[in-house]
Parts: sequence; C-alpha cells; structure tokens
Amino acid sequence: MNESLQNLNRFIRDFNLRQPNGVVAFNAKIEFSTNKPTKTKDCEVHIITSDNLATIYFLNQEINTDGLPDMFDAKNTPLIYIVNQCLKIEKDGSTVLIFPLQTLV
Repeated sequence: MNESLQNLNRFIRDFNLRQPNGVVAFNAKIEFSTNKPTKTKDCEVHIITSDNLATIYFLNQEINTDGLPDMFDAKNTPLIYIVNQCLKIEKDGSTVLIFPLQTLV
C-alpha cells in the first residue's frame, strides 16, 4: 500500500469516520489554498475505498461553481495526514485541507 493510502486509512481510523456499514461520510471544513486567496467551505465529504479505488468527493455545489476541485483520486495524489488535525492534499501547486466536523449516520 502506498504512503498516501496509508495516510488516508490512518485519517479515517483516527477520526472514526468509517460507519458500521463501511461508508465513510462526514461533514468537514475544507480549506483551499490556490493561487487565489484561501477559501474555506463547509461540506459533506465521502471517501470511497476498495481494492482498486480510493476517491475523495466533496459534496457542495459552491466548490464546483468557484472552480475548485471537488474530487481527488487518493491513489495518485499526495496525501499527508497531520495527526488529529486534518488530511492535507497537494496537487498541481494547490493545497486542500480537510478538517472533519462530524460523521454522518
């Protein structure tokens, strides 16, 4: 398992984000740092994982409207877990921080 996937799994485990039915869905504060001023959005996050898939989705229409990324392939994107704080995604010179607020049941 690559380092990004290990970091994703630690993030999910440490914040207890996986529900009993296996779904990973939670509310979060997302910080987008791009070449524009930093933007912060509240949104629902879903993480889909399987043997061949690890994808992070941000479910908030404003994110797409603002031209910000709303999906990441976790297998091919550098992910850094900042222990007990957030998951950091670095891609194309931009940084996205995911701060979990609560799991969804």
